[in-house]
Amino acid sequence: MQKSTLFKLCFSAAWLVAASWTFAAPTPIRRGPLMHGGAPQQPAATTAPAKSAPAKPAAAAPTKPAPAKQEPAKVAPAATPIKPAAKPVSTAKPAPAAKPAPVKRPMPGKVAPPRKPAPAKAGSVPKPPLKPTSARPAPSPAPVAASYGPRAPYRGAIAVDADTGRILFSDNMRTPGYPASVTKLMTFLLVLEDIQSGLYGPDDRAPASQLAASMEPSSVGIRPGQSMTVHDLLLSIMVKSANDAAEVLAEHSASAHLRRHGELGPGVTPAALRAKFIERMNRRAKELGMRDTRFASPNGLPPPAGSRRGFDVSTAADLVQLGKAVVRMPKALSYTSRASCKVTGGDGTPLTLSAHNYFLPGTRDAQRLAVPLQGCDGLKTGYTEKSGSSIMLTAHRNGRRVIVVVLGSAGRHERERAAGHILRDALDAISIW
Repeated sequence: MQKSTLFKLCFSAAWLVAASWTFAAPTPIRRGPLMHGGAPQQPAATTAPAKSAPAKPAAAAPTKPAPAKQEPAKVAPAATPIKPAAKPVSTAKPAPAAKPAPVKRPMPGKVAPPRKPAPAKAGSVPKPPLKPTSARPAPSPAPVAASYGPRAPYRGAIAVDADTGRILFSDNMRTPGYPASVTKLMTFLLVLEDIQSGLYGPDDRAPASQLAASMEPSSVGIRPGQSMTVHDLLLSIMVKSANDAAEVLAEHSASAHLRRHGELGPGVTPAALRAKFIERMNRRAKELGMRDTRFASPNGLPPPAGSRRGFDVSTAADLVQLGKAVVRMPKALSYTSRASCKVTGGDGTPLTLSAHNYFLPGTRDAQRLAVPLQGCDGLKTGYTEKSGSSIMLTAHRNGRRVIVVVLGSAGRHERERAAGHILRDALDAISIW
């Protein structure tokens, strides 16, 4: 009984070994035909009889796995054709219905006839967009003013030797911009010239009209019918940058000129006086060589909504010509160099005015953007939302004077930074040259 049991165990072990060879062998055979594109049915046929083989004697079982070892050897030579296998793979790649996509092409082909008229429409479609795009610049003549608005760090800048006119620094000096309250320097110059010619004196009183009293701040709050001395009005425009004071001076100067020529009648309105003064401003600008300047107000305020008048427009190169004329006036710097002053308002009350030019000694900038510079004694600042920040500075050192203009800065911090650097460099330059 023990021998028969051992025999059965040996037989079952031999059978298991044979079965393992039969089941293990087909796997490489399956990979071979699949890589070469052959049908996998033959390996399946070899595996089917392998399952029926165990019913026969043990001697038959090992004989079948032997061919299994030879079949992979036969497949091995096929490994060399594995290189052509790349070609069937490439044939398999076109198979992904990408070429059936051409089958869909007839569908677009049928749609293509409507596409032929479409190009005609497409050709006409660009034309309508061209009309709106060309139409956009068309209305822009009115907003052309926007092209002169603020820019970083500025629209233009220049520094010159005030005595010789030598340009020490320039950057876009011919680029136009809105000078804003720097415009008041022309009003200041014309009034000083009137005083110098004896047309009226600094102690003469100038009355305020309804038009002058309607000017928006900055202002000294003068009311219609009230009056201030010319001297106090000059301080008001140069220290406080008061818009109403500039309007009062413009009307007073124009009426004095008309009176001298016997043309001042009872029907002359404040608006007519203002227009006469602006004509003088532009005429004087031409005499100074300010070729790209057009004044439209005595104070630099932007035109009111719905108004036909334009902005005051100038360049850094033109404004420096105005500055040179101002510093040559005998008493001009006595007005422009004050950090603060006291005047008598239209109602008789005293007013304390503080300068906006923080490069002047004695001033203190709460934002600490500008630092007072020794020798600086003018001239004027300007700001509106549409014009940006502008400034005209003058300073002297060792008997030499420079004038600096920064026009149309995007903000006061940029204006002060640029103006401070340019002014100090200009003073150093005239000290060396």
